[in-house]
Amino acid sequence: MEHRRLEETGSTNDDAHAAFMAGAPRPLLISAGLQTAGIGRHGRAWAHDRQNFAGSFLIDARRPAREIPGAVALLSSLAVRDTLIAHGADASALALKWPNDVLFAEEKVAGILSSFVQDAHDSALIIGIGVNLATPPQETVFPARAVFPPERGPDPKLFGDALGRRLLGLMDSLETKGSWGILEAWRTHAWRRGQRITIRRDDTDGVSGTFEDIDRHGHMLLRRDDGVLETILAGDAGPTR
Repeated sequence: MEHRRLEETGSTNDDAHAAFMAGAPRPLLISAGLQTAGIGRHGRAWAHDRQNFAGSFLIDARRPAREIPGAVALLSSLAVRDTLIAHGADASALALKWPNDVLFAEEKVAGILSSFVQDAHDSALIIGIGVNLATPPQETVFPARAVFPPERGPDPKLFGDALGRRLLGLMDSLETKGSWGILEAWRTHAWRRGQRITIRRDDTDGVSGTFEDIDRHGHMLLRRDDGVLETILAGDAGPTR
């Protein structure tokens, strides 16, 4: 995978989109030492520091990813978890929070934003990933931290290379073996599966219930407090207060 490492940029997702429109070869990773206008889910700003990783992967939009788009975020969070473990993170402290976050000791350390892009002749997948390797962000919606102390954090560029290899490996598995293995692996590390949580959508108070499972599309199955099993397509999962 080609890795274009930038000293500073506004948004690596925007850079990856521009690369797609320019016909750049794939797979491609664009990462930045400093990202000044990174965007997370729901248009939220994504804080970034030079000791952390921020990058966007431009890869082929293979058939399983197009047909099961919910699997892409789950697959990507698995890739982040595996890469953090390979760099010495405590596996027992890592959990995957639906739909696209990675937690360390119950606090957020990574977020993922994926999207399909296309023009008249081609289509591709952009997966933007931010990982708090060594510097914790400030003033976050969900409690956040860094995985490693500043003096022991991995080199962000090398981390990106390793993450790209793992991401492509899981994409290959999705294409050759289907989504079952990816979904089952995600379930194994799912945050608060079998426990009560609250899903908040937009500005609503949210809906609470027991996180029972995910379906074959990667959507959450929530057993609401009124007993109804609801399929959750999108939202922010959090503890029930």
